[in-house]
Amino acid sequence: MGRTVSDASGCAPEDDEFDPRIDDFVSKERKYVHFDLPLSEERRTNISFTDQEICGHSFWPLLAYDSVERRAKKNEAGEIYFEEKSRPIKFASHLDAAIFEWYGKRLSEIYESRINRELFASSILAYRANIGDNIAHAKSLFDEIASRGECIAIAVDVSGFFDHIRHDVLAATLREVLGVSRLSNMDYKIFERMTRFSWVDSNAIQARLGSRYGRRGRICSATEFRNLVRPKQASLVQENSECFGIPQGTPLSGLYANISMLGADEELQSRLAAFGGSYRRYSDDIAVVLPTSVDPQEGVTIIEKVLKGIGLELSVHKTEISKFLIADGALTADKPFQYLGFTFDGQRKLIRQSSLNRYYSKMHSGIRAKVRAAKNGGVPSEEIYLRELYRRYTHFGRARNFPRYAYRAARILEAPEIQRQLRNHMTTFRRALRYYLDRAYS
Repeated sequence: MGRTVSDASGCAPEDDEFDPRIDDFVSKERKYVHFDLPLSEERRTNISFTDQEICGHSFWPLLAYDSVERRAKKNEAGEIYFEEKSRPIKFASHLDAAIFEWYGKRLSEIYESRINRELFASSILAYRANIGDNIAHAKSLFDEIASRGECIAIAVDVSGFFDHIRHDVLAATLREVLGVSRLSNMDYKIFERMTRFSWVDSNAIQARLGSRYGRRGRICSATEFRNLVRPKQASLVQENSECFGIPQGTPLSGLYANISMLGADEELQSRLAAFGGSYRRYSDDIAVVLPTSVDPQEGVTIIEKVLKGIGLELSVHKTEISKFLIADGALTADKPFQYLGFTFDGQRKLIRQSSLNRYYSKMHSGIRAKVRAAKNGGVPSEEIYLRELYRRYTHFGRARNFPRYAYRAARILEAPEIQRQLRNHMTTFRRALRYYLDRAYS
């Protein structure tokens, strides 16, 4: 068996370990480096806290980085260009994350009990346990469009969702969910840490600590934190002093975001239903289906007004409207409707081309990094351990990788055309592997 070539590990959870948009209630071992030592999976699973322990707990600053996503776009002339989307992520230390997760599970039960009595419960799709994933939600929407026949589908995006959640709105809806006029000491302590949060930029702290960074399984010792990270002069610790914004990336972020939208979700579902329409919200992605008799701009205006009432705005340039009509006996869209990573034109359901481009880009980057590390480590080309590459980038791999995800989507959406989108992925993989091996070892 060949030698293993280690990949450089980052300071943040890897994409296939933790996605704060959809995995808030999935218990997984967190392998990232933070200000404290990791907790064992057994301890994380069985951990519990008293009110007094949480009230007396000193939370570490969050660790911040920007998750940058490069997407391929087409302009009006059909030319392809690339657009970078930066998403600020702030994630908690291991024990702090366990506290947020433990608290979130209990708060989620109360929240679910509250909204399950309401008509809009099925409209809230993200950060909830046991209601399906983005594939199931996309299927539900596409099935509704197919069932309606002629209709209008609208997709809008809330601009800077987590960064602009108003604290007074969150506090009021949190009290409503809990059924209290004043938050308990424990509830307020958690609320305070999620609104008056502090953080340290990951690049800045690595630059300051240099070789000290990450020794002994944690970013630094408590003494180094006091003297180097948060000295009296030139502290790296930043604090949110605004009356809005919660961190995106903690185990509680998604649930808090949902709670802050409680009144807006209820109002939007009710007002759009009055037009004969439906309403769905997956985090900051809102989708509406309306009869063709309704002016789609009227639907967009309703959403804008309701969100403005709680301090949120739409990303106007991201608003998409597709009109579905029956032509020659077949349902056809004037342009494919994009939703949660998929497109639907009335007949075909496909994975977005930008997602495929991103997958192939990561494949090339991963293979190049593996081969380069092997070459620099003096490993002969024939002894490079390739199993991890196959696991990450081919259908032979783990259940959470892209090809396996695409195959599952094809099955759930009943869309064999999705599987055909991946028909050349093994050829691409082998060619990329041969290319980088030849370039490094020739």
